[in-house]
Amino acid sequence: MPMADTTRRHALGGIAARENRGPLYAFTDRNDGSFVMPDPDYVTGLYFPLMNLAGMKCSITPDLKGDICRDFNSYLTIPVVTEDLHRCNNSRNFWVTVQGKEPWSATGVSAKHYAGKWKRAEKAVLEAGLGWCKVIRENRALGLRVTTATHVPCSPDMVEVLSIEVENTSSRSVRFAGTYALPVFGRTADNLRDHRHVTTMCGEIDFHRNGVIVKPRIHHDETGHTPNVTSYAVLGFTGRGASPKHIWGYMREFVGEGGNLLNPEAVAKHLPAPRIPGNRTGGEEAVGAFRFSPVSLKPGAKTSFVVLHCITDDRRDLAKWARRFGTAPKAHASLDKTARYWNTTIDAVSFRSEDTNFNNLARWMAFQTFCRKIYGNSYLLDLGYGRGGRGWRDLWSDLLALFLIDPAGTRDDIVNNFLGFRIDGSNATIIGTEPGDFKADRNNIPRTWCDHGSWPFFVLNFYIDQTGDLRILDKKVTYFKDALIRRSKDRDLEWSEKQGTVQRTRSGSIYRGTILEHTLIQQLSSFFNVGEHNNILLEGADWNDCYDMARERGESACFYSWYGWNLRTLAGLIDELEKRGTRYVELFAEITMLLDRLPRGTRVNYNAPRAKQKRLQEYFTKVRHTISCRMVRVKCSDLAADLRAKAGHVYDHIRTREWIRTKHGELFFNGHYDNNGRRVHGNHPNGVRIDLTSQVLPTMFGVATRGQIKKLYHAVQRYLRDPELKGLHLCTDFKEVKMDFGRATGYVYGFKEHGSVWNQQNVMFSYALYRQNFVDEAYEVFSTIYDMCMKTQRAKTFPCIPSYFDSNGRGAYTYLTGSATWAVLTMATQMFGVRGELGNLCLNPKLVRAQFGRKGIAGMRCSLHNRALFVRYINRKRLNWDAYRIVSVTINGREVHAERDRRRPSATVRKPDLLRACTRSLNMVDVTLG
Repeated sequence: MPMADTTRRHALGGIAARENRGPLYAFTDRNDGSFVMPDPDYVTGLYFPLMNLAGMKCSITPDLKGDICRDFNSYLTIPVVTEDLHRCNNSRNFWVTVQGKEPWSATGVSAKHYAGKWKRAEKAVLEAGLGWCKVIRENRALGLRVTTATHVPCSPDMVEVLSIEVENTSSRSVRFAGTYALPVFGRTADNLRDHRHVTTMCGEIDFHRNGVIVKPRIHHDETGHTPNVTSYAVLGFTGRGASPKHIWGYMREFVGEGGNLLNPEAVAKHLPAPRIPGNRTGGEEAVGAFRFSPVSLKPGAKTSFVVLHCITDDRRDLAKWARRFGTAPKAHASLDKTARYWNTTIDAVSFRSEDTNFNNLARWMAFQTFCRKIYGNSYLLDLGYGRGGRGWRDLWSDLLALFLIDPAGTRDDIVNNFLGFRIDGSNATIIGTEPGDFKADRNNIPRTWCDHGSWPFFVLNFYIDQTGDLRILDKKVTYFKDALIRRSKDRDLEWSEKQGTVQRTRSGSIYRGTILEHTLIQQLSSFFNVGEHNNILLEGADWNDCYDMARERGESACFYSWYGWNLRTLAGLIDELEKRGTRYVELFAEITMLLDRLPRGTRVNYNAPRAKQKRLQEYFTKVRHTISCRMVRVKCSDLAADLRAKAGHVYDHIRTREWIRTKHGELFFNGHYDNNGRRVHGNHPNGVRIDLTSQVLPTMFGVATRGQIKKLYHAVQRYLRDPELKGLHLCTDFKEVKMDFGRATGYVYGFKEHGSVWNQQNVMFSYALYRQNFVDEAYEVFSTIYDMCMKTQRAKTFPCIPSYFDSNGRGAYTYLTGSATWAVLTMATQMFGVRGELGNLCLNPKLVRAQFGRKGIAGMRCSLHNRALFVRYINRKRLNWDAYRIVSVTINGREVHAERDRRRPSATVRKPDLLRACTRSLNMVDVTLG
């Protein structure tokens, strides 16, 4: 692609953004999320995820740094985090050597490039899309342009494919030799600092006709060494599939004695690779380096190379991958297939409006949900923590968007995740890569987060609404069992690993309960587990992991709101079961201790926190190790009444006891109590304290009345809105290190959980306001975050919604963030208002006038019951959201019966009518507003 085609007349790119003269990138006209960025290596910390569903996990920067791995224990390259990028010289480096000229690093990682960087001696442009990345660099002195294109195939292959194209842009013939080099780590990330040299000595280095293979003899682990079967390979091919001429496997021989990767002796002096004695098998730091035979290019001519980065437990894969990707046409075909795959996948939930930036950014938000599925909370460069696996909360919340985008298989994901519930209402906190693979804690710290029980039912209810599948509640699955009991506050000394990690009865048999029963025990345990102020105990933390130092007396009033909604909504589902003919449900006998409003039950005074805790502890004692085999039948109407009584108590308690007034007359909700039992929010000598989450959740779940929502919104704008950035801070400045509350207060204000513009809570606030029909306010909150994302000269991120913006407005923790899940959910189900309600199609748009553009049309693509829909709202008069109503609904040109709400823009198409009308591969749903 010619350089001129990728630039715009206005200031654009890394230098423009660095100097605050223009945006960092611009979306292309293809409207598929692809974008271009000149001067990409003039902004710090940019990187890009490359992955496949099989679990290949890579990251790549504009100068081709980043890492390549399969999992925590299988890193082909040296693991890096963002701060390493300007310190390390490890890259996928391609050197071009023209006789009589200094070698040129076509990735920009060389001593010469860094020395001349501030003179802007070299032109470069990055172009990227969903699942692929290209960098084009031009050296005018040599008359050469090099394009590197990197992707991870969408097939199950554990390989990263790097295509290199060299073009002669001069008016004379150019003869050059190309040399590729990538340091090979080939072991677990633990060995980066633990036994680095010792584990290097374990590595065998084999020479393949196309490159280098590194295979450690053992997994070095002082608790128990084990044999290793994993090989790491770097293989090179010419565009036609020929092998390199020279190959280096030993780092010391490539860089030279006293040399380094910025100026390797083998490249600087154009040395041939040394002959490898037959008795040398490794034991030193490795590199995958090779030089191809010299190539002569006439003016305008091109030549290509392909490099494969491979991780495998079966070396026969290397030959297979060489056949599949080892020529330029095959590598290019794989890249095109991968780009189509991701675009087709993301098309499942996509948006169409006159704001093409919005349409394109929304695609990246959807892509981020897959990043979370594959990377979990680890591996990418911002995420300098974690050993793989996914957190419980993230596992559930990410399903919300994944179900919209990729509904196939999500039911199985939901069912499998219920295997992580304990009988005491807590759960495993770390989830492995296989179904049912659960771990008790992170970093051997036993704890329970008080919010963990809130997420599963929210997701389950969303699934039921989208599908109408109430029968999932009858599905029987096991419970997770380990040594932790009483919500991780005690240990079961009778349990051993030999007994397995499933709950058993007193007879020794494995117990299986329904998903309804699993849901009940999580909600009931949380309802009774209160502190002295009658809110759920904070325990290890709630959603804000950094409120983690109030484990004895701390409370989370905000998340008690969520449990109240769960209890009320679950009661409604049980009513629906009864309407469909289910009069009784069967539960294990001990659970009735917590269903105290059943007939003949011994009631607990809900206004007495000690009484609630006493009942819960009695239950914990009953189920400490095993449970009885006895089952009881509970009438659905009685069960629903019990849950409603509990929900009503929570609602009344939060509305009255946690609604506070500041000295300035502002009104909002307190969210927490510290470890000394003191209210955290409200008036304080250091200034008024308010927490955004504590306003979001009562709003979202209808605990706050309409009058309260108006008042708390005003308070949020006063205390949390940033006057310059416009986004909402997560909290006000504590102005102290509050050791009785959480480590968040130890962060400098404006960063991460201590007062950054935390996007997930901003978007959740927008979702909550939409849900309660505060549409103008919701749109304002959402638009502010969208604007911050698109002010790329300040945000300095590739297209995405980052986890948060710091005090300077710079995005941080890109890709792996719950912000994307909630953004997709908000746009689809609230803003565009397309969602399921017990399997029926609900159309409830809350689009403001400006979103319809000049033509008065806005739409989105989605899927319901495996039918692809394109819902188009037609608002010819360009009425605002509070003025229009739904006039008619047609599917594929034919009007369908829709139950319309005269008070709001809402209509419901029953599932049978929807299925009859959807006869095409993509069904056009036209909704006329008037």
